[in-house]
Amino acid sequence: MDDKTTKSVKWGKKQIWDATTQRYLPFSEIRDNLIIMKDGSSRMVLKVNAVNFNLKSEEEQDSIIYSYQRFLNTLNFPIQIIVRSLKVDIEWYINKLKTLAVKQKNPLLQEQTYRYIDFLVNLVDIAQIMKKNFYIIVPYDTDEGKSVKETWVFWIFRSFWAAITQEQTVSKIRESRAKVEKLKKWNSERLHTIKSNLESIWLKAEEVKKDDLIKLMINYYNPKINSEIKTKDEITNLNME
Repeated sequence: MDDKTTKSVKWGKKQIWDATTQRYLPFSEIRDNLIIMKDGSSRMVLKVNAVNFNLKSEEEQDSIIYSYQRFLNTLNFPIQIIVRSLKVDIEWYINKLKTLAVKQKNPLLQEQTYRYIDFLVNLVDIAQIMKKNFYIIVPYDTDEGKSVKETWVFWIFRSFWAAITQEQTVSKIRESRAKVEKLKKWNSERLHTIKSNLESIWLKAEEVKKDDLIKLMINYYNPKINSEIKTKDEITNLNME
């Protein structure tokens, strides 16, 4: 078997593996900060910065609690709140310090730098320092008025028929784009409503952009992968530095 045939076999296996993996994911694509679900609905994500509740006065704490309660009571659609606890990864910082230590010409400063590196590594390992990320998942479905069963059957039939025919006509493409734009419009309105309501209780929230969404999905469904996944723009910036 020559090299060309071997590469073709490997590529074929990779395609089969990718298709098998994607089959079990609940979403089909990520487009313009929008997660398109396989059932035809969509999701947008807000990342919320935490507030040090314990440092607030008793009056401020009560105000935050009541404001948060009002925020939840005003919602007329479901949301999902995710709290992710991740071990602090300072490998990039350690590597930077090692590079500086190698270039350090003063032997005393070089030794102090290496000692500082050892201190940080031991501190992270022993203390198990964790960081928490807070997310709000904002959903939207164009068929919210229909029953779940009706919508689910429709999308299963449509996906099955598309798989058989393998047709991608111009009208179908336009219909798909129009649906995505509609999902994006209404999903964005919900997202900005939640964002403004959170600001009233001193919680700053930012929409998670496409590149960060991709990293979040990879880390969520495959946590064994290094959490520091770089996008093309980040790699370019690092190379420019």
